[in-house]
Amino acid sequence: MPIWIPVTVALSLLVIALSFLGIALGILLTLRSIRGEVVPVLKLIRREGEGVAETTKRIRESVDDGRERLEERLGDLDALYEVLYEEMKETGLEAGVMMRRLRRPGGWWGRMRRIIG
Repeated sequence: MPIWIPVTVALSLLVIALSFLGIALGILLTLRSIRGEVVPVLKLIRREGEGVAETTKRIRESVDDGRERLEERLGDLDALYEVLYEEMKETGLEAGVMMRRLRRPGGWWGRMRRIIG
């Protein structure tokens, strides 16, 4: 193998390593120069994120409270419906009994109708 091949490979690797070193140095210098601008932005983003999280928590608690009140009122409404249903059923039965009594000719209504005429 000719001597120039390993020398060329070594020089190529040295150039590649120096290139990566230059890239890393450039990135570090860029980060250092924009650090003063990025830190306030990151703090703002963090503060806004915390605000959104707090607002979401308050909304969730409000929705949970509203759901609990709604469940209570639906329970009350169900109880009221049951009472009204029983009352209407009893009233309907009583009205049916009264109508039956009124239709009988031997009852007092039949006598009144005969008297009136």
